[in-house]
Amino acid sequence: MTTTDPVCWRSVSEEGLRFFGEMSASVSHEIRNKLAVINEKAGLVQDIALAMKSGRSIDPDRLALQAGKIIEQIRKANQIVGALSRLAHSVDRSGIRIDLADLIGLVVELYGRKAAQAEITIDAAVPADSVSLITSPFLLQGLIGACINLSMPRVDDSRIMTIAAESCSDGAVIRFQHLAGISESDTDLGGNGAGARAILAMLGGRVSADGRHGELVLELTNQEEREGGSQP
Repeated sequence: MTTTDPVCWRSVSEEGLRFFGEMSASVSHEIRNKLAVINEKAGLVQDIALAMKSGRSIDPDRLALQAGKIIEQIRKANQIVGALSRLAHSVDRSGIRIDLADLIGLVVELYGRKAAQAEITIDAAVPADSVSLITSPFLLQGLIGACINLSMPRVDDSRIMTIAAESCSDGAVIRFQHLAGISESDTDLGGNGAGARAILAMLGGRVSADGRHGELVLELTNQEEREGGSQP
């Protein structure tokens, strides 16, 4: 499969839609959870208001506590909607220079619910120096997502996966760390992951396994930069 092959483009498109759908579904679930909590707390506020109308003496701190919890849930909902918005706005951009730590942080945020369900934590290691890469941010987000999906069952007893990034001569390297039993057989990106492999080819990347250090290693090369291509 080559990047000029129509089958490759179709696989990339299908994988992109699958990734965006998975992230949208996860965010929608999180928003519903936040709305459920807001609804519960609003009901308590309403009960307190009715009690006050009936002449009962109510501690104002009790009301302030429930209002504070509602505000916190709204803040969290706004945060996750913001992450989905950033993902959506990355679809129509390619050949731009990005801050890799910022992009990894976004994907880690979007995968928060899935990681929690697997009872693991995903940490984005922020490098001391900025790591930039010229790429298609949406495709790279999907590829990092595929690597996370592949790595999650391999997370060691620490139950913490660290994603680290570093610069190399013509691009960057992303390491998915603290994996147990990782081997080259895992680098097919999930066996039938034709879409992820097509994205890997599209981005000029290579994936390998370092069993000694418990890492899945994603190597990426800079793509051709388009005029005005930079991350806002």
